[in-house]
Amino acid sequence: MSTEKTYLCDEYKLYFKIEDDVQILHNEVELYNTSFVGNNSFCHEEYIDGQGALTYSIPAMITMNQFITKKIHRDELVDIMFSITDQLMYLKANDMPLGKVILNIGYMYLNLEDMSVQLVFLPIDKPMEKCNMEKFVRDLINKLDFANKKASDCGYELIKFFDHNPSFYLSEFYKFITDMKNDNNVHPEDEQHFIVRPQMAEAVEENTEAPLQTTVVSTPSFKLAKEVKDYSGSDIGFDDDESDATSTTVLTNATKGKPGPVIVRTRTGERIKIDKPIFCIGKSAQGVDYQVTDNNSVSRRHAYIINVNGVYYLRDNKSTNHTYLGGKIINSGTDMMLIDGSKFKLANEEFTFREK
Repeated sequence: MSTEKTYLCDEYKLYFKIEDDVQILHNEVELYNTSFVGNNSFCHEEYIDGQGALTYSIPAMITMNQFITKKIHRDELVDIMFSITDQLMYLKANDMPLGKVILNIGYMYLNLEDMSVQLVFLPIDKPMEKCNMEKFVRDLINKLDFANKKASDCGYELIKFFDHNPSFYLSEFYKFITDMKNDNNVHPEDEQHFIVRPQMAEAVEENTEAPLQTTVVSTPSFKLAKEVKDYSGSDIGFDDDESDATSTTVLTNATKGKPGPVIVRTRTGERIKIDKPIFCIGKSAQGVDYQVTDNNSVSRRHAYIINVNGVYYLRDNKSTNHTYLGGKIINSGTDMMLIDGSKFKLANEEFTFREK
């Protein structure tokens, strides 16, 4: 019996209506349609019911939204970020505006064999907002469920990159991600973690004596988008009645409404819900999840509370006046477990951790 691992491959279809006064830039279409650094998507112009549209054929095994419903490992997160950044570098080298890339996981597709991401680029002659990589990364990290501490540390390092680099340069971020990927290769994770979709599992059970054949399955996973306007915002609108009737919404812990922990600020009695896997506390008006507005002893991004598989840890972020747990200083970069009733201080500002 062959032990070779193969994957089924879907081809996703995506359509964007184009306004009559918007010109499609065919030179950008040609550049996008040339396979580059893992992206094998194909774009062409067509008319649907008399309306001009851009049609994308995207060979991929799973959508990014589907993928992140599982627990994410460090190597997976690094490979995804490397694939995205590698493609952005290619586009920039070919003078293709990065603002035309839809940095939204709802428009990203993934090949599991090499963790390459299929990005969607809009080759149209229309002003676009700047590529906001920081917002994309922060939003992505906040959606993830980390498999272990190594994975959460990776998410933390990504957040820290933007904390320490308020002026973003793609080349610097590319080097940062490349170094993380090289470290992955030198120190791979101990446990293997394969993603097997339900239909793949069924196929294995039915025919265990022969390897799966890689096939292209045309799936009704596409939706018809509304007019392309300010696409680089958080969402591009979909018509609700055009969604795939066979699609399934996966309920994560968050969507099930499971109550999460809170921290109680002793001085004010305020209860702050810890609603992100990497939750930052500090006095800065930007880049924190809870702002301490009236205590200058607290550093700008003083500390993080990190969720690893449902266990919460407190980490000092090289603060000036230190972080204390149970009256003892936490060394910067050291994670200390929080349990129900744990009291900690950011400088002289006291909080209590409550599991619910």
